[in-house]
Amino acid sequence: MTRTRPRCYGWAVSAAPSLPLAGSLPSLRRDPWRAFFPLGVLLAWAGVIHWFLYAIGASDRYDAVFHATAQIQGFLTSIALGFLFTFVPRRTGTPPPSMPTIAAGLAAPIAVTVLAWRADWATAQVVWAACIGGVAVFVGRRVLSPAAARHLPGVFVWVPVALLAGIAGAALVAIAATLGPGEEPELWSLGRGWLLQGFISALVVGVGGTMLPALTRAEPPRLAEGAGSGRLGQLGAALLFLASFPVEVYVAPRLGLALRAGVAGGVLVGVARLWRPPAVPGLHRRLMWIAAWLLPIGYLAATAWPEQRSAALHVAFIGGFALLALSVALHVAVSHGGHPERLAGRPWQLWCTGLLLLAAVVFRLLVGIDPMHLRPWLALAAGCFLLATLAWSSLVVPAIRG
Repeated sequence: MTRTRPRCYGWAVSAAPSLPLAGSLPSLRRDPWRAFFPLGVLLAWAGVIHWFLYAIGASDRYDAVFHATAQIQGFLTSIALGFLFTFVPRRTGTPPPSMPTIAAGLAAPIAVTVLAWRADWATAQVVWAACIGGVAVFVGRRVLSPAAARHLPGVFVWVPVALLAGIAGAALVAIAATLGPGEEPELWSLGRGWLLQGFISALVVGVGGTMLPALTRAEPPRLAEGAGSGRLGQLGAALLFLASFPVEVYVAPRLGLALRAGVAGGVLVGVARLWRPPAVPGLHRRLMWIAAWLLPIGYLAATAWPEQRSAALHVAFIGGFALLALSVALHVAVSHGGHPERLAGRPWQLWCTGLLLLAAVVFRLLVGIDPMHLRPWLALAAGCFLLATLAWSSLVVPAIRG
């Protein structure tokens, strides 16, 4: 009996539909990642460069709220949308996003970054939430149908939950900003939690649980988990994860963080079977695996070290979110850019990307540990992050042009 060799360099090792996209479709609809990935890196620079300038004494502005907004709702949102708009139609055999949907997805991260720089928090969240609402409709129609269960594991239900968490968080932040964060500090904290942590963390669990077994070990996803109790169980876990944020704000901060680490980390480690190291050649696959571990490690560090909560969470923000986003984006760009054979390599640019991002994690921790030398540590953290994006871009830009 003939066995079919698994596809290691595609989206996943599975019997996913391979429906050809019409040749008349504009290239941006066929490969939206070509616009979203470079936009994400540009917005990452917008969110970090002002900290670097502050650290070296070239600016007096130190705006942590703007930085977080640009990084999550600008940089990481752009990478996430580029992935979802590319992956979901291919995996489910459904139409690609419309041009108005793509245009809104490109405009919203730019708008929210500009509005955040101007401290217009309420308007920024309304614009961003409207965009994510459209994305939720796009994703929901394709992945929540019974047919999609044949091609997506149950853990992918975390993705629509992530989008809804982002919308809810943006709405609460807009309300709190209108009333004044000082007037509604708990509402502001809850909204910011769902928006900055819940949104991306749930995306990491949903996408990571779906993709990591295939990308790192060429294992097929557990599609049987997509039906019945498997999907409902994952939905319950995702809702429990979101409940950790009001627990943190209104009950006990450490309990909320511990619950977050246990639920998100437990699902991601269990579904993606992270105790198994990567078995497919390619440095970016090892970076994905490391990044997936750093998500629960970051939350556990914040739980054990509450006085350094912000610094500890950057283990998840930089080491988990950013490293995983750039590694997955690199896989998408190279595989769809016409050179999938290069995914098995270990180019020096990728070594630089991984090592610089991990160095940025260490230096950002030192910002909290040694505040007396905040500016030097902050300069090193920001500089390492910016250099990492340059190294990454040197690999991705040729794929975009190709």
